[in-house]
Amino acid sequence: MKEIMLKVENLSRSFGEKKAVDNISFSVRPGVITGLLGPNGAGKTTTMRLITGYLEPSSGFVYFGGNLLSDDMNAIQKKLGYLPESAPLYPEMKVSEYLEYMAAIRAVPKEKRKGQIEEMVSVCELESKIDSPVSFLSKGFKQRLALAGTLVHDPEVIILDEPTTGLDPNQISQIRNLIKKLGKSKTLILSTHILKEVEDVCDEVIIINNGKIVANSSVKSLYGETKVLVTVNTGIDNLRKHFTGDEFIDIEFYSGYEHSDDTYKSFLISLKDDKPELVFYQLSKANFMVKEIRLFKRSLESIFSDLTRN
Repeated sequence: MKEIMLKVENLSRSFGEKKAVDNISFSVRPGVITGLLGPNGAGKTTTMRLITGYLEPSSGFVYFGGNLLSDDMNAIQKKLGYLPESAPLYPEMKVSEYLEYMAAIRAVPKEKRKGQIEEMVSVCELESKIDSPVSFLSKGFKQRLALAGTLVHDPEVIILDEPTTGLDPNQISQIRNLIKKLGKSKTLILSTHILKEVEDVCDEVIIINNGKIVANSSVKSLYGETKVLVTVNTGIDNLRKHFTGDEFIDIEFYSGYEHSDDTYKSFLISLKDDKPELVFYQLSKANFMVKEIRLFKRSLESIFSDLTRN
């Protein structure tokens, strides 16, 4: 397992009587895209501002590479690339001028600036707009430019706050593909309230609600154990006799399913490992009449709703 790049311990932040972030702890590894998911007002942006050092915590600690953020703020922030939800751009500048400016304020050595800018132009696919004024860019290209400016100093950790908000479907797809490419070699955290974004982009997910973490796992683990829905011509007691191995966790009656009738009943069979073919094998061996068999998967929407219901 890769070493931990970012570690958050018992982090809290209050604004008056309101606790926007409430005693949260988590860690993030390099080469993993971690999604910070939650409803609007859950505390995602406040968390990002805390871990980037732009907001002081009421209590708790943030570590980068084992170093305490508050003890080494300037050095650590040089290794961060933070893109807030409303990234500042300068409409009177050309794309090339904006990237030169960002490279300068990010203290990229002069001898390396040209190469870094060219790389970011290529990575963010800005070649066709390099001489265009920022004011002429579409929202999608503006977001790409903001991302290029965030990355121009080659940060080790990339933190993106709602990076696809307000984009059209094609622009969203382009930005998500870019994020996936960056996440292969960087420590990358993105906040979002879009469930599909987590499914499409993230390896790990932290769900936050009312300032508290309510889930922290891989996206795959969030869905829980593998379940197979079967509709067969037998009852639950007889079915259980054929699913006694350690690889089978449980069998439960699935009521209200449209294919159930007096002869056929529907059941959910839970598996220890992700091997649904074992269910088909056992049903065949028992010579049951099978009306339907398929993977049963809860939607992320229902999981999210359960976890964030106040």
